[in-house]
Amino acid sequence: MRLRADEVEVLQQTMRVLHLDSTSDALREGLRLLAREAAETAASEQLHAYYGGQSAPLPDAASDPTEAELQAADESQW
Repeated sequence: MRLRADEVEVLQQTMRVLHLDSTSDALREGLRLLAREAAETAASEQLHAYYGGQSAPLPDAASDPTEAELQAADESQW
């Protein structure tokens, strides 16, 4: 695999921050994260297909959020 100089720098910085001992460790971690993201994307696509493009229904005990609740969530900061 060929990396540009800026990509090598990002890889080395990432390895330092995450305490990864080798490029192989970094690649394994990257593959693990990609596999997890792919699984999440596949699950999302399956739900989308199952519900025909509509939102999944809320559980019986849940209610739709009010406009005030949505606004408060939009304004909240982490």
